Amino acid sequence: MDFIRTLKALSDPIRLRVLAAVAEEELTVGEIQEIVDSVQSSVSRNLAILRDAGFVRHRKDRTNVYFSLRQDMPEQARELFDSLERRFAELPESREDRARLRECRRRRIHRSRNYFETLAGDWEKVRKSYFDDRVTSLAIEKLLPSSLVLADVGCGTGSLTFELARFAKRVIAIDLSRAMIRRARSLAREKGIGNVDFRLGDAEDLPLADKSIDAAFCVMVLHFLDDPARVITEMCRIIRAGGTLILVDLVAHREEWMREQMAHRWLGFDRISVERWFRAGGATGVEYELTGAYAGGKIDKNGKHPVEIFVARAFLPRHPSARGSAGK
Repeated sequence: MDFIRTLKALSDPIRLRVLAAVAEEELTVGEIQEIVDSVQSSVSRNLAILRDAGFVRHRKDRTNVYFSLRQDMPEQARELFDSLERRFAELPESREDRARLRECRRRRIHRSRNYFETLAGDWEKVRKSYFDDRVTSLAIEKLLPSSLVLADVGCGTGSLTFELARFAKRVIAIDLSRAMIRRARSLAREKGIGNVDFRLGDAEDLPLADKSIDAAFCVMVLHFLDDPARVITEMCRIIRAGGTLILVDLVAHREEWMREQMAHRWLGFDRISVERWFRAGGATGVEYELTGAYAGGKIDKNGKHPVEIFVARAFLPRHPSARGSAGK
């Protein structure tokens, strides 16, 4: 009976379109409604059928419910999904659905960019009220060799970038916000730092060639981004064999005020997810440590509580064969 129910879940064309959409990334009901050009009642009903059949999962966030592809699908659901996934593009409405999905992504990026554009001038003050400079030093302590080409993903106004530039041969600092990049460049000139290449770019599509970087840092950035797994995959892509990746971010928590007041997209990350994302990207030797440092520690009032920060380190294998097997 379970197999019959699973098959029936895929018998409706609109459910296939809904499944194709959430297979791309986590989406709200409203976003899915827009992508498949349907009414909310229909989308909600079809999502419930797909969820009950084991294809999708949901996550509640205040008044929104987010749907995404279930990674631990039951075996029969996984077999059917794997056979269907490569044929989603053959659905008659696929081209229009993907165009509407791109528009949803564009609006998300626009909202995120606007938040940081307005804060660029005061970002150092905001950042220091949120977490102290020890977080920066924790990231650098994990990387001992000097004379490297490094990437700072989500550089903001350059607090980590400038520390890295003290001993690196070259630092490529990337941020989505023009205002943040502009401010960072100005600070670099003031400090007389000349070995930093600032680039406007998206962490989910880094403006760097494959295997061009010795080590990459992503410090207190991942929780702002739509697709953490994709960001980590991109970081793995740009790292040379034997290179290092450092991720510093928040432990999974329930402090909704950080989403509301700090524009966080994610309420931290659990260790299992972080390790899985690194390994899916081809990294090995993943290390995960709690730092004893806390975000929001200086504004602990009115029901707000600080959240602990973790640091994770991973390596890209020196031999391609090892890298290829790591993601299986």
